[in-house]
Amino acid sequence: MHITEFNSSYRPDNPVHDTAFHAAYLAPVVAAGGDLVDSFSYWTFCDVFEEVGVPTSLFHGGFGLLTHRQIKKPTYHLYAFMARLGDQVLFRGADHLVSRDAGGRVTVLAWTLTGTTVSLSVPIGRSGSAFVMRSTVNDEVGNAWTAWGEMGRPLSPRPAQLDALREAAEPARSHRNVPVVGGRVELDIVLARHEVTLVEISPVVDETPPWWDDERLVEPGARR
Repeated sequence: MHITEFNSSYRPDNPVHDTAFHAAYLAPVVAAGGDLVDSFSYWTFCDVFEEVGVPTSLFHGGFGLLTHRQIKKPTYHLYAFMARLGDQVLFRGADHLVSRDAGGRVTVLAWTLTGTTVSLSVPIGRSGSAFVMRSTVNDEVGNAWTAWGEMGRPLSPRPAQLDALREAAEPARSHRNVPVVGGRVELDIVLARHEVTLVEISPVVDETPPWWDDERLVEPGARR
């Protein structure tokens, strides 16, 4: 079974389509839908859509995952995050989905409308440490709609404004190395209001060359 023309509203001019709230609202629907259907065909891929008239501004509540100048909306990243999940589902909660791929990488997709903390004990293997990469969209980051409002909602953004909007549309990313104890990684994922986040956890294989010496690094401003 395939769900086509899928969205939260039948209107191509509903402002909610452009927001982080929309991504967080749809996350549990898409995350759980795989148990029931073969695909969700989001309607539509971009805002080039004229059923109720030609759009008059860059953001106008269109159906698309992209604006008509190809700027990514928060819901675009929800689908991009879903595409990075593994094919083995380890656990599904009310506000998160944990999966693993054939290479041992574990992924956590988490979401919230109001703000929350998701605490997990993730099985990762026997490695001494793991590399954790997190990608986030919410009201403040990964959100070109917010940036567009802050720059005065230009109807036809100039090239420099488009560049700024494309940069603002990218998820915030952070990374760290964490210990693996008893084959598990302990995580506390703090989410802001209207947030969708993807956490990717990979076992670390230390390939440091034998000649590498961290003590030879000189900190900026340090005397030799």
